[in-house]
Order: sequence, then C-alpha cells, then structure tokens
Amino acid sequence: MRNTGDQGSAAEANQPVDGGGYGPASPSETDGTSQKKSLGVDLCLSHPELILTEAIESSPDVTVRPEQMVSDGTSRFLVIEAAGETLDQFETALARDSTVCDLIVLDWTETNRVYRVEVADSAVWVMPSLVRAGGRALDIEATGGQWLVHAQFRSRAALSQFRSECAERNITFRLDRLYWTSGEANAGACGLTADQQVALETAHREGYFDVPRGISQAELADKLDISPSAMSQRIRRGMDQVVESELGLSDE
Repeated sequence: MRNTGDQGSAAEANQPVDGGGYGPASPSETDGTSQKKSLGVDLCLSHPELILTEAIESSPDVTVRPEQMVSDGTSRFLVIEAAGETLDQFETALARDSTVCDLIVLDWTETNRVYRVEVADSAVWVMPSLVRAGGRALDIEATGGQWLVHAQFRSRAALSQFRSECAERNITFRLDRLYWTSGEANAGACGLTADQQVALETAHREGYFDVPRGISQAELADKLDISPSAMSQRIRRGMDQVVESELGLSDE
C-alpha cells in the first residue's frame, strides 16, 4: 500500500512484544546498533470534544485538513481547509461548534474553503501529546467525526506512551496500520505523503489519467474507501507536489 522501503507485514507489526506493546523489535532494541528505523502508523482518533468534531459530524462528505496552528500567548488560532459538496451545511455547523469560535472565511471556491477559527479552551487537541511522546504527524485529515492521522514514532514505547495519554483523556484510539520503515523512504516519492502516493499510483494504474479516462474519480474513491472530495484533494495536492518537485519549483 505504501512505498516504505524496508517494510514488514501488518500482521507481523501488530504482534505484541514484552515491554513495548507494539510491533517487532527494532534493530536498536535487539543488538545495540544506532536507531535506523522509525515506526509508521495509521491512527483513527475520536472523542466528542476533539476539536471540530461537531462540525465534521454534520457533513460526512466534507474532508477537513488543518494547515496551521498558532498562538499569540493568550489565544490559539487554527487555519483549516475544507473540501466537499455540502460546504454551506458544514460552515453553518462550524459556526456553532463549541470547540471553536470567531470564524473567518479566508478563501473559497465551489468545493473548497479555507477558514480561520479560534480554538476554545475546552477543545481537545492531541498533536502536542503526540509530539511530546516522540512522534510527528505526517498527514492529518478529519471526516465523518473522526481524525485520521498518519504518523511516525521513534519507538514502540513512544507509541505506547501516546496511546496511554489518549486513554487517560478517554479518546478512542484505533490502530489501523503499523510497520517499521527506514527514514529515507518516509516521505515517499517526490515528497508525497503516503496517502497522496497511494492515490496517484491507483489513479495511474486504473487509467484515470488516460484519454479518455478509464475510471472516474468517484470510482477511485470507492476503491480506496474514501469520499470523492478526499480523493479529489489527494490527487490535486499530490500532482502539485510532483510538479513542484520534478520542475524544481517553490512557493517562495
């Protein structure tokens, strides 16, 4: 599913191990060598007070991606991009969502909008806990009331620590995929995220880029079990990344 270089099977990775709780032991844990592998994981997180949960539950076809979180010392502000067919409905729910306030529309098209919101003090946001535990988020999106996180952890113990923190806060934690991966392959080809690479590889294999097209975007979305809007976003973002990487372009 992913180009992760030296990757074990999902079944092997999910075997519990004494002390760590997840996956096969890494080289550094068994023979004392330096850390050469990281732990790749796909997680699904949910909780009624997780940030934006009310809004994303209102419009299951809308996919939300956080772009930026900043703080001025007294308030936290979040910039998000929302893509889907029911954005008016989503925006109404976003304005009522108790986890955020002070909604501002920064940019909009027919199927995409960018918002800035202020994060309420009561909102639950797990990324600080993930980083504190020794992980980093590689790709995050929310849809249907759940946050889907593709992340990297330095060790099984780091992942176990993050899961424990989620449990302490009653956050539902579902581990969908786990594997050891070499750092060199972590970003994927051309700097693509894993989801973008899978989307583009599937689109190419199924003839999406052929003339005429061999498959529709909606059919591709069904194959990957994601919404059409999420498929559209992954292809668009992925193609933009490929063009930028291959042509040596930069936004700066």
